[in-house]
Amino acid sequence: MIGALLLAAILCLAMVLPHLPGRFDASAETLSLSAQLASYASLLMVPLGLAWIVDRRRAKLWRRVTFASSTLLALVVTLTAIAANQLSLGLILGVGGIFLLRSDFRRSLVQSKLEVTKRDPTPLRLVLVPLLSIGFQVLALPIAADWSRDRAIEHSAPLIAEIESFRERRGHYPTSLQSPNPDVPTGVMGIDRFHYEPSGEAYNLYFVRLHVELDAKEVVMFNPRDEQRFTSHDLDLLQYDGEALDLRRGDRRRTRLEHPHWVSILFD
Repeated sequence: MIGALLLAAILCLAMVLPHLPGRFDASAETLSLSAQLASYASLLMVPLGLAWIVDRRRAKLWRRVTFASSTLLALVVTLTAIAANQLSLGLILGVGGIFLLRSDFRRSLVQSKLEVTKRDPTPLRLVLVPLLSIGFQVLALPIAADWSRDRAIEHSAPLIAEIESFRERRGHYPTSLQSPNPDVPTGVMGIDRFHYEPSGEAYNLYFVRLHVELDAKEVVMFNPRDEQRFTSHDLDLLQYDGEALDLRRGDRRRTRLEHPHWVSILFD
């Protein structure tokens, strides 16, 4: 029971990592994405765990099926990290996961040969870990995501004040704030920096982050005139204009936030 709770806690911590306060960590988003996909994939283990609990006489068969399924799960985690341009992290997770699974499988075989009288907790883990991690992902992760978004917005206040101060001194907004070293941190581990761009007679200040919908990216944008526009592909800005560009932007999934002049835009 303790082992199942510990494993579920590790998965939940990995999921929430990008939403925790702190300095930016480039691996946080990848770890969260891998843990969330692993949680969904692990639901396949629940019927296996229930079958094992009902018929413990076939423990040897259930162990082999569990090992094969767990290896496939480790492969999913590895490919997820690699797809997110984290090759080294993906290899570490994959190799480490397979090594742990192999060790656990050998240990369980030894226990079965010794005919240990104590009941094997593995089937209970197969049921509890997926259900606990999915429950956290569905119920708690959206709350953490909203909290981290609000935290980043609050951390943007000094930068907005500096931009407005620049305009008061020089009569116009800055043309660019591009630099290798951002001086105003977002305060969230999964958000690297604030981005700035002129927009008409105003400007857009925004940050990009992983959304709780795994197939979506979220752009959270500030515009003092509430004229937020964003485009999913940079070539669209070069090849289209007017109504054609408006149709191709892909920024229709927007939600106005409680913070004045801030909106959330989702891109699938």
